[in-house]
Amino acid sequence: MLVGSVLMSGCGSHQAPPPLSSEPIRIATYVWPGSYWVDVAHDKGWFREAGLNVERVDVNGKYFDSMHDVNSGKLQAMGFSQYDLVRHVAAGNDLTGVIAIDYSEVAEALIAKPGNRRLQDLRGKKVALHRGTYLEYLLSVVAERDHLKLDDLILLDVPGDEAIRQFKRGEVDAVLVWEPYVSEAKAAGGVQIFSAADFPGLTYSVFTLRRDFIDAHPREVEALVQVWHRAESFIRQHPVEACAIVARLSKEPEPYVQDLLRADRVLDAADNVRAFSYAAGFESLHGSWRRMNDFMLDRGLVTRRVDSPAHLDSRFIRALQ
Repeated sequence: MLVGSVLMSGCGSHQAPPPLSSEPIRIATYVWPGSYWVDVAHDKGWFREAGLNVERVDVNGKYFDSMHDVNSGKLQAMGFSQYDLVRHVAAGNDLTGVIAIDYSEVAEALIAKPGNRRLQDLRGKKVALHRGTYLEYLLSVVAERDHLKLDDLILLDVPGDEAIRQFKRGEVDAVLVWEPYVSEAKAAGGVQIFSAADFPGLTYSVFTLRRDFIDAHPREVEALVQVWHRAESFIRQHPVEACAIVARLSKEPEPYVQDLLRADRVLDAADNVRAFSYAAGFESLHGSWRRMNDFMLDRGLVTRRVDSPAHLDSRFIRALQ
């Protein structure tokens, strides 16, 4: 049952849940802690209890392709990294983030050959990473902190699995990757130079929908946020059971699912109040937005500036208070 409404003033506290949509709401999920709530809610039947006709769509291993499916309307929602949300909006897609679902603590890291202890030690050396993604943005933030330019490093555009193979063969000096590749690089003898934990909030994931879907189905979006709140509370209170659900549905090893949860912070309603606040720091989605957009413009990844207030909608989160 909905607890109040952000859209219908004067309604009683026992408002009935919205009717099932004539078409299912197709929500993408993949094995990353910010998306665990979709699996938990699906398995527990909480979408149905809220009157929602949700189709869980497993896109594990197809994250980048699936964002285009949200753009086209084949999918109604999924978790975007904030960096990817900014980039897709700047490319002309009318997307809106309504929940900050997680941020990385140690799930992304730069791992280098022994003998390298600081980013400065990698000047003029080969660093493999998936270029154009938030990994390159993360590297730019660290480089600025350490008084380097990205051009001081030899950046190679290599996806995570191939980056690890090249690192093990000694073909590159360092890799900037996410889990599980971080653990693989360390197991191969690599030394951690930095991780996303150095910048809390830098790598938010945001539950994202098309603006036209939000405008056409505001009560459904409100109910989705209520279900998210229920599921994220369950994940924090019962992490072992939650990981078992995700592992079963995704057919991934349970220890792997648990390791990801330890490396990533699943956010709650209080975290979202901070995330949607207007502040200059990394912990504010608005504060990070312009900096990300500037980076993309500087690197020629996008051609226009977009304003965060038009694409970050906090009213559904505020209704939880």
